[in-house]
Amino acid sequence: MKLIVMIAVLLALSACTYTSNMNVGTNFSSEQAAKIVKNKTTDSELVALLGQPQVKTVINETDVKWIYSYTEGSASTQALTMKTTSDFTIHTLDILLRNGVVLNFAETHTPMNMNLNTQSTIK
Repeated sequence: MKLIVMIAVLLALSACTYTSNMNVGTNFSSEQAAKIVKNKTTDSELVALLGQPQVKTVINETDVKWIYSYTEGSASTQALTMKTTSDFTIHTLDILLRNGVVLNFAETHTPMNMNLNTQSTIK
């Protein structure tokens, strides 16, 4: 009888999975990024289109780099095995402005997947 109970408990635990979702940064679409025109779009138009960037870096007296970044994804842990998996995507828009006008920009989507096995020891 104890063996049946133990097997039932192990089967129940093996089905337990804990999942977390995460969204960080300024969410923007590729359609919004496609509205940016080199040598034409101004910094005020960028703010109207995308909001304030997460990072503004002064390159020199005329050039400034703006970075918009959005990370979303999920992570889950299986209770019995403690195996953790994650699936995230980082969407980044780097913009170089010269005298307040877009000189150049680049949009990237970077998927990040990770598997982790955790073991605990009792001493």
